[in-house]
Amino acid sequence: MGTPPLAVYLHTAMTVAAVAVCYRFVISPAVRGIARRSAAVILVAGVPPAVLPAFLPPPEPGPIRWFVMFVIALLTWQGTTSDYDVTEPMGPQRLDKQLLLALGAAACFWPPALLAWMGVYCGRLRGWKHHAMMPLRLLKAYLAWFLAMAFLEASSSAAALVLVLGCVSFSHYVKPAWSKARLGPRPWSWAWHNRTHYLMASAYAWGWARFLRPETVSRVLRHARGLDRPVNVLTMMTEAVGLVAFLDRRLLIAALVATALFNVAVALASGILFWENISVNVALAITMGLLPDAAYGTAFGWPAALLALVMLILSASDLLWQPWHLGWWDSPFTARIHWQVETASGRRMGLYNDFMCPYEREFGRILGYFLTSEPVLHDHLGIVWDRKLRDLILQADGDPETLRRLRETYGRVRKDEQQAKEHIAFLTTMFNRLNHGARKGPVPRSLRRLKAPGGQLYQWGDLPPYRGDEPVRRITIRYEERCYRPSTGDLVRLTDHVVHEIDLL
Repeated sequence: MGTPPLAVYLHTAMTVAAVAVCYRFVISPAVRGIARRSAAVILVAGVPPAVLPAFLPPPEPGPIRWFVMFVIALLTWQGTTSDYDVTEPMGPQRLDKQLLLALGAAACFWPPALLAWMGVYCGRLRGWKHHAMMPLRLLKAYLAWFLAMAFLEASSSAAALVLVLGCVSFSHYVKPAWSKARLGPRPWSWAWHNRTHYLMASAYAWGWARFLRPETVSRVLRHARGLDRPVNVLTMMTEAVGLVAFLDRRLLIAALVATALFNVAVALASGILFWENISVNVALAITMGLLPDAAYGTAFGWPAALLALVMLILSASDLLWQPWHLGWWDSPFTARIHWQVETASGRRMGLYNDFMCPYEREFGRILGYFLTSEPVLHDHLGIVWDRKLRDLILQADGDPETLRRLRETYGRVRKDEQQAKEHIAFLTTMFNRLNHGARKGPVPRSLRRLKAPGGQLYQWGDLPPYRGDEPVRRITIRYEERCYRPSTGDLVRLTDHVVHEIDLL
């Protein structure tokens, strides 16, 4: 098949520009405007975008229709099976989940219903979180394409849809590569100097894979430290491959599969599971392989790659959408708040982030620093943004006095009395209601395995996990510091003291 004429590429570029404008100035503001509104307001606001296109010839997305249906089903599953917030009335939450299910089914057959669906998912069900952002932006881009093509009465450009969807996906990897390139004085500073194996040590201290013996983890870390530079280079290459992926369809498919495998490796090393991204990128790769050549020729080749490069640069500059900056220096030192419970029978158990759904992400990250007056050096999993500080932590080699001085010099106290009161009130209300038989999730306990997985897998610790099998009479909140000592390979606990106790029964 010959190369399409330049005029056809120009038509694709104009279509992509129309979709980007619709996304940036119509769809995104509309979703932000209706999110967290009442269900009635969301439904009323979603009527015009759903009704008006019915009087216009709908664009034909081809096989991409099935990909979009898969993404809708995936996120609807996550939203409808997430736990209730038992501190709030159950009726409205149950209604929101039922409404999400109904709107998701409608959106599979009539895409304009996606606006109301996103209003419920992003706002009412708190779905606008880091791990779901990329799939949600794919749906927003698809809705923007559908509406732009319908209202402009333009000839359907399925190739433009391929370009937009691919750019949305790859932008969530290109921007982290750009962030890493800016960390040091040279673009390759992070790849050459970051000690990525410390991420594994910090994740183990945080609560990932604690079923492994410390000796096993130490042995793995000793072998892994020699792979830091090759792994770092491969990471940046995988994240940046989207810049050239549209040169060829096979390269695009390989790039999507590579990003999915990259997310699998991240999950194994750190306990951060982007299962939504993995599933969606694999599905998108399969879809790209099924597209007929005739209708999608202008989605690939050097003109398409140049157009994609412009889109990726604009998104990395936060001018279209705003992927997260994911670039930092890994350190072997972590300070974390832990929650424990004492049951009515006197058993001491760990309260881990999976039980705290729908706030499993918050309880898996840095929540609780506002409870302590200890200065904190780092963010999630011991990450820092200053290489000098990272080097000072390494030089401390787990010495408590040296680390104390570093915390006093570079740390920040995040104590907040108001947040602490609200947090204690939340835990008190939640467990009092659970103790009195409140239902925590929409899925029966016998079918809990059908619940969508979480994204922060810190579900292990020094104590067995609490699963709600018996009432809780006391909650203990502790501050703990752990460090991996590079010189000896030891994983040591430096500090462990009680921050607050809540008596319930």
